[in-house]
Amino acid sequence: MIPKSEEDLMNYLKRKKVPDEVIQHILAVTKVAKKIAERLNLPPESKNLVLTGAMLHDVGRSLSHEMDHAIRGAEILKKDGFDERIIRIVERHIGAGLTAEEAKKFGLPEKDYIPETIEEKVVAMADNLVAGSKILRKEEYVGAIEKKFSDQPEALRRHLKLLEEFEEVID
Repeated sequence: MIPKSEEDLMNYLKRKKVPDEVIQHILAVTKVAKKIAERLNLPPESKNLVLTGAMLHDVGRSLSHEMDHAIRGAEILKKDGFDERIIRIVERHIGAGLTAEEAKKFGLPEKDYIPETIEEKVVAMADNLVAGSKILRKEEYVGAIEKKFSDQPEALRRHLKLLEEFEEVID
């Protein structure tokens, strides 16, 4: 299932009792994701997947505000019959993805959660560019990840690689 409108998606989030501050974050991420998808000139089906994935990426925060929120969100969507592509966007949106080894350290099921499709990457990138409901400029994001991942070179490399893929289409 892929809902048809932002209104349907918003109603779904409210039914799932996603907190208001998370909804504000989701709206900012959706704005950034739509802008990236537009600038990439993605086909309509991809744009719809990006919109839906961005709107639903933090549905798991209705149950958890920990690293497992992406896994829990994917489980919610699977139970509710969502398209597998949307489920993967939600499951893989954390940072620039997690390796199986990193997932294990966080107590998550041991598998890779690295964004693979363009839609997965756009939503992950858009989420990275939003802190709370504030949209970060590229320079702010780079400074934040360099500080956050100074002792995790592999994670920093993944973030910078993802950024590089979209450098021409983000502000």
